[in-house]
Amino acid sequence: MRDNGTLLPFLLVSSGATSAFQLVMARQLAPADYAEAYAVLGALSLLVTPAQVVQTLVARRAAALAAAGRIDALRQTARAAVGRVGLAALAAALLIAAGAPVIQSILQLDSPWPVAAAGAAAGVLIFEPVARGLVQGARDFVGLGASLAAHGLGRLIVGAAAVFAGGGPTGALLASPASALGGIAVGWLFALRILRRPSRGQRPVPRLSGVSDHARVAVILFALAGLLHLDVLAVKAVFPAQTAAQYAALALVGRIVFWGGTAVGAVLLPSVVWRAATGAGVMRAYLASLALMAAIAGGAALVILGWPDVVYGLIFGGRYPPYTELLPLYAAAAGLLAAAAVTANLHVGAGRLRVWLGLAVILAATAAGYALHNDTPRAILTVLLVGTAAAAAYLAAEALALARGSGAQLAAHAA
Repeated sequence: MRDNGTLLPFLLVSSGATSAFQLVMARQLAPADYAEAYAVLGALSLLVTPAQVVQTLVARRAAALAAAGRIDALRQTARAAVGRVGLAALAAALLIAAGAPVIQSILQLDSPWPVAAAGAAAGVLIFEPVARGLVQGARDFVGLGASLAAHGLGRLIVGAAAVFAGGGPTGALLASPASALGGIAVGWLFALRILRRPSRGQRPVPRLSGVSDHARVAVILFALAGLLHLDVLAVKAVFPAQTAAQYAALALVGRIVFWGGTAVGAVLLPSVVWRAATGAGVMRAYLASLALMAAIAGGAALVILGWPDVVYGLIFGGRYPPYTELLPLYAAAAGLLAAAAVTANLHVGAGRLRVWLGLAVILAATAAGYALHNDTPRAILTVLLVGTAAAAAYLAAEALALARGSGAQLAAHAA
């Protein structure tokens, strides 16, 4: 809980800057341009899911090495990550550039330039989490928070300037590489400070991951990213621009519940790895994080559902009326997905990676639901709600099994 308090001011700056950029984009772009920019940003988030994998894997490894005092090994990990992730980032940017015509066609874009901007963003976004994972794993939450704040401020400053200058969707997408460059610059300042520390011991480090584990973590994170973004892409692909813009506005408001709650997971992951590495229990940290997430997400939902006219007015300035018919459903889906994301951090940190298969099945079923039931926005949102509920329930059941297994191990050890 103290770690969350350290991170909270930086998260407020980061989320405030990102929200301010979303406000500028929603107010300044025409509805068709707004729907286009929001859809491409969602597609970009899916395409750079490897960035989340990088941060998670680096954070897990860094947490284990820092807990053992093995800064020498941490330096080797950092060098290897820079080389490998740098090549992956370059490859991703080139692949997106090559696939620009296909992406443009699927999302019904008028121009290829937003995809070109997304390709440039993908490279730096995939590389950014290397430093962030190092500081997260070493539990330098000031460094992690400063990197997140720089990310948000870079997005706001460059993105807002480009939108006000008339850059349209392409200008709005320039915010993504700017945010990543800001996060890289500040993140490495703190990461280098950690890497310059002397090693304090030679305790053995538990094996955390091989290639198969990396793949499982990737599937877990991709499933969560898919549940978060695929509904907006489905609406953009099926419905006209005005309907897609209204749904994008609904998604932006509803996801306030999700983003407010999931920030807790950034602290939970290294805490679980540290506790597992030292033989301590992990469930108390998880339950405390889940309770904090529920309080934050619940408070956000109460504000949104209690004063939808005020929230929509502040964000959109009257351009989009409150989608009061669907707003409670989206808030519920976002809250369930926030709980799923926090619980997924527990499983990844504790090495319980078997949940990848269940999440993959849930994501596939949700995508099939979008393909079969897309006659109205309500139908798509209903599929989203069912998918997020299934993911949250499944991960919670696995967490209960993890708690029982841990309790049995402790009892056997005591005996």
